[in-house]
Amino acid sequence: MPSKKNHLAVVIATMGCSITTLSFAQGMGMGGNEPEREITNVTGDLYRFRQIRHIGMFLVTTDGIIVIDPTNPELAAWLKEQLDERFGLPVKYVIYSHSHNDHAGGGDVFADTATFIGHENMRENLQRPADDAPLLPREQLWDANGDGMIQESEADGSAVTAFAQLDVNGNGSLTRAEIWAARFGGPTVRPPDLYYSNHAVITLGGKKVELHYTGRNHTDDMTVVLFPAERTIYTVDFLTPNRPARTVLDGGYLPDWVESLRRVEALDFDIIVPGHESPGTKAQVSEQARYMEDLYTAVSAGIAAGRNEEELVETILLEDYSHLIEYEYSRAGNVAGAYEMLMSTPGEH
Repeated sequence: MPSKKNHLAVVIATMGCSITTLSFAQGMGMGGNEPEREITNVTGDLYRFRQIRHIGMFLVTTDGIIVIDPTNPELAAWLKEQLDERFGLPVKYVIYSHSHNDHAGGGDVFADTATFIGHENMRENLQRPADDAPLLPREQLWDANGDGMIQESEADGSAVTAFAQLDVNGNGSLTRAEIWAARFGGPTVRPPDLYYSNHAVITLGGKKVELHYTGRNHTDDMTVVLFPAERTIYTVDFLTPNRPARTVLDGGYLPDWVESLRRVEALDFDIIVPGHESPGTKAQVSEQARYMEDLYTAVSAGIAAGRNEEELVETILLEDYSHLIEYEYSRAGNVAGAYEMLMSTPGEH
């Protein structure tokens, strides 16, 4: 049964991903024989590149290369060397799936030749909040003393190490601006040159890449990247085949997440490449949508019946999905995260 403190610990530790990525990957069962970085072919001229458990993509054309999610400076520099050596072509476009630091960092290495593209909501998400900006509604649930900040005493476990990294001024409290900086405000994130709203098509060297905004899910600026000729989509953080959503659904939106998955289901593709873990197939979109819908329905009903978070975590088992990888690891956090999401969003439960 997760306490509020433990729940907050997961969120803060996730924000401090730069210090936890390797240990998390090992804890989640990544094989010790895998190289730290690699490039693998998906189909045709479409490839995925990986560092530990972060995955981006690139498409090779006769006129240049399209990169999706440079990820971080170290990986992006390595990728540029690999692309130069293997293909001898410039990167002409860099597409951002969303504005989180751990996927959008490192793009400057391609700035001499590339145009950077992202969803229009990235523009606001990359703007630093004022120092006195109020906490977001969900963050306010963690603010036990109501002072508008998150104290170190409100976190424990792995969050303590991450907390020290995020607490820029060292005063023992996190402001909205400091929380933002941990997730969105990385100095290595180069803002997009071009923004799109609902749908965009990039054409290069006779090949097409489609950008689809399917609504709010893991973030409110998520781009689903469709490679129509390769019948492949890149879904980064909000759709990971054959797994529940990650832990406490930090920063996500319900019931929008379900609706977003249904829109993905309507696209024409065969292969899913997520931003973490292994590729999957279109059939797994339907399963993920059912899972998120059942999660939302069960938590909403529990709130309506007057049950608290701890009671819902104990009783909402979602046993139809017990075959999913990391079901035991993620289920309790999913329930707790959905509860907080709905309790902090009036009218959604």
